[in-house]
Amino acid sequence: MNAFYYETVLPAVFKEPKVGIPPIPPHMHHPEESTQWGRTYLWIVFGIMTLGSLVFYATTQKTSYRYRLVHVNTFFITTIAAISYFAMATGVGKDYIVSGSHTDVSREFFYARYIDWALTTPLLLFDLTLLAGIPVAEIIVLILADEIMIITGLIAGFHPNLTYRWGFFTFSCIAFVFIIFSLVTSGRQNAFLRGPKVGGLYNQISLVLIIVWSLYPVAFGLCEGSGKLSADQEILFFAILDVIAKPIWGLWLVLSIPDEGHVLIPESFAAPAGSPSGGGYGAISQEPRAEDA
Repeated sequence: MNAFYYETVLPAVFKEPKVGIPPIPPHMHHPEESTQWGRTYLWIVFGIMTLGSLVFYATTQKTSYRYRLVHVNTFFITTIAAISYFAMATGVGKDYIVSGSHTDVSREFFYARYIDWALTTPLLLFDLTLLAGIPVAEIIVLILADEIMIITGLIAGFHPNLTYRWGFFTFSCIAFVFIIFSLVTSGRQNAFLRGPKVGGLYNQISLVLIIVWSLYPVAFGLCEGSGKLSADQEILFFAILDVIAKPIWGLWLVLSIPDEGHVLIPESFAAPAGSPSGGGYGAISQEPRAEDA
């Protein structure tokens, strides 16, 4: 009787509490997000892009207003990027998505960078195609392909289904391949028609841009696609690519354009008729060069 009491009755009435940490429900997992290191990277790149914008604005003031198109265009590239990095550094322009193969964990996703790319990558292509002298119809087709590349990449980053995410990523890569093919074939042919100096510069800067842009899909695959890199590493990866593709590449372009590579826009597009100051295009204007006559 005593054995029954101690072995059955007492354990049933006075249950000993279970010791240990209870399992965390899937929806309670902390998301993968950037730390102070990641935010520091964002602020640093914001500063670099802002400095680049000031430099490009200064170059416009040393260029006759009818030759400023590439300079002004490059100024807007770094300015848009600076605004994008300011937004990300201050904690906006982001959402949380499924983290790679970890369907029970969310990951910080900066859609602000895709808004940046939707505006700046067409401007980068515009710079390159202006140098090459590609026909306007081909420039429009390239820019449309570029927008498809960026928008499908954005949808891929947001898509909660990993299979479909890679599907949209594939569409983005197809558009990218088309852009590369156009730059290597038509772009190169037109550049050398403008002269050997233009063709040589085009070969160099187009090759660098293609290499850098080819690393963006790699970054997507390691970050938003599979979640193999941390949020801080993702920020650093994209930041390095953006700095090379925008201020560094842009400075190389504007400082290296030979005389025959400049785009001479009509005076009626550049300034009001009879305006000695060059009007509002690019603000302060220098005296027109001899070639403007």
